[in-house]
Amino acid sequence: MKKTFLLFLLTLMMSVGTLRAQTEGGDYVIMLDNGFSINDQTFTDMKLGASKLAEQLLSCNPKNRVAVVHYGAGKYNAPNTSFAPRIYIENDFTSDHSVAQNITRRLYYGDHFHEALGLVGNALDGAFNANIISPQTVLTRNTNPLSPLYIITLTDASRNTGAIINGSYLVNYANPTLNTDDAFKNVIDFKLNRDAKFAFVHLTTVSNAATQAAQRAAAAIASQGGAYSGLIENYPSDPDAGILPRLYYNRTNGFGLYSYESGYWANLASDICNSSGWGTFKFEYEPGMCPAIAQTINGTINLPAGAVFNTFKLFLSDNVTGATYPVNFSPTWTSATQFHYTFQLSDFNSLPGGISNYKFMLVMIYTYNGSVYETYSWNNYPWFDTDITTDCPLRMVPQSSLEKKAGFKLTPNPTNGAFKVILDKDITAGSLMVTDVSGNTVYKKSFKDQKEIEVDIHSQNQGIYIVRVTSDKNEAYSEKLIKK
Repeated sequence: MKKTFLLFLLTLMMSVGTLRAQTEGGDYVIMLDNGFSINDQTFTDMKLGASKLAEQLLSCNPKNRVAVVHYGAGKYNAPNTSFAPRIYIENDFTSDHSVAQNITRRLYYGDHFHEALGLVGNALDGAFNANIISPQTVLTRNTNPLSPLYIITLTDASRNTGAIINGSYLVNYANPTLNTDDAFKNVIDFKLNRDAKFAFVHLTTVSNAATQAAQRAAAAIASQGGAYSGLIENYPSDPDAGILPRLYYNRTNGFGLYSYESGYWANLASDICNSSGWGTFKFEYEPGMCPAIAQTINGTINLPAGAVFNTFKLFLSDNVTGATYPVNFSPTWTSATQFHYTFQLSDFNSLPGGISNYKFMLVMIYTYNGSVYETYSWNNYPWFDTDITTDCPLRMVPQSSLEKKAGFKLTPNPTNGAFKVILDKDITAGSLMVTDVSGNTVYKKSFKDQKEIEVDIHSQNQGIYIVRVTSDKNEAYSEKLIKK
């Protein structure tokens, strides 16, 4: 199947939506801070968060579109002869998830949000500016006046620190004075003249006077909504002045998520996306990686009053090409709105040969007022950008005939790197090994008379790992571990 299938599906969904008064979609600019303090691992976490947010925004309302914009003061891993606030437009507004999620780091050095926002304004106006250094230099807005514009920023920025080359600025570099319109000049222009709304995902790993000032400034840029009701810097012309809460989301542990934050990006999307008039649903699938060890999908639906559910169609979408392949899906309903399904290897027979990574896309078909509608959703599970892979060397590794699924427990799982292996009482000695999905050993240890073994794989990348315990009786046990 071709990528055009997905585009046809989205076009069909948008066309049938015109039969009734469903909410107009919005245009969302996701701005990614590429500054000095964003190291490669932080950017990887940020990129995954932006990708998951784009998924949720595009599935929240089929008329939504997303553009990704990087900002910094110089090119990343490339020669620089000068430094200035710059942006790189990864893509124009699109409803194609594979385009919106094709994100590569482009910039580095200083991060200047206020000036970058001015460059976004140039792109929206089609005005040339040499500091828009991407091949894509314009952002083409939806001409429907009912289509809202949102600016969503992922950053660790200070309020105003440093010079152009190495500075970190949320406010105007030239006029950063506290509590003044000049400090927020471009924000005021966007709020008043473009009717734009702002949301901030703001990383502050320590708490001191500087980070508190940054939080107040970011919250002052953020628009009303969300749940933040803390302190805010005030400036006279803020259209949201005196209004709480704000669309400000403080992160203290990085852009990676804790194990209890599985709904983080979906919840953020719901704060800034109006899906009124559309049937909606969500599902979670904990990546099992290979089809042979695929896990269970669990989900819920929410239909307009009077609507009737018809069926689901499940697809795997290639992460690179966007090509889609049907997957057998016959869920069991545990209530009128909740469903689940456990996969079998035969459900994936449509996948082509070769090695690829895929994500689940679930389409819901329902009838409302005599007409049939379709809406779709991606996996809400937020920690990985791949649900199924056909790069499965583990399936070819001979397993002991004595291998069992029990034998020990892992806690916590998912983990940031440190975890415990709690052994069953019958295992008194043996060896412990941790491998990645390619079969590479990342940790190995022998043990004797231990009931708990502490392991640390902080230095390893995010992903799925296999923890394997072999007892001194040659009994083998394995469990899957998720590193966030």
